[in-house]
Amino acid sequence: MKRLLVAAMAAGLASHVFAADAPAAKPAVKAPVPAGFNWTSCYAGVQGGGAWGRSEHVARAGNASGPTISGTFNLTGAVAGGAFGCDFQIEKTVLGFENDASWTNKHGSAQDQPPFNVAATSSTREKWIDMFRGRIGYALDQFLIYGTAGVAFAGTDVTVSDPAGAVTESRTRTGLAAGLGAEWAAWTDTWGAVSFKLEYVHTDFGSKRYFEARPPLGDALVATRDVRLTDDIVRAGVNVRFNWDSPVVTKN
Repeated sequence: MKRLLVAAMAAGLASHVFAADAPAAKPAVKAPVPAGFNWTSCYAGVQGGGAWGRSEHVARAGNASGPTISGTFNLTGAVAGGAFGCDFQIEKTVLGFENDASWTNKHGSAQDQPPFNVAATSSTREKWIDMFRGRIGYALDQFLIYGTAGVAFAGTDVTVSDPAGAVTESRTRTGLAAGLGAEWAAWTDTWGAVSFKLEYVHTDFGSKRYFEARPPLGDALVATRDVRLTDDIVRAGVNVRFNWDSPVVTKN
């Protein structure tokens, strides 16, 4: 029994001495996580592109709609302007808003149809367009895809002309806007980024009344009409983004 006890004590002592002499295990080191671009920022930028749309002049008598005056016709033109907005990123989701204002020369016209004066031409023109929209997107590091929707305003002229002259009435239109876009943060630094975007926006301004007073044009009076108006805008832009509280960015 004594021999067994002495052997056990010797084995334990040897084990303790070996453990003391063994080198300590190194702690596990996690691999560094690369920093990613953060879209949380406010920005200002410029943008421009092309605009296409549709319009129609429909006769109006009191509360009743009459026949079409012009039929549906196309409008085309250019747009150019600036934008301001802010974004906030939550994991991969980016929420934000944008206000943009643009000059445009989008216009189109059509000859009036019977029973109206076939010698007359009806035209619709946009002079400016302003949109305030929300944005929701998905971030893939320095690349962002997003949807956008909000309210749109436009300054318009409606003109009726014939060999006797022309009459124009101007009105501000209000409608809805929605679209899709993509943005790429091409150059980044700790203070922010320079990004490029491409987007499509559709606007629908519904119908609005023109020439309720029926001004004279030659020997006739201009017909009161409801003018329908839509836009399809494709444009590219450049934004300069300024970070909030220096978020983590990928520095190039």
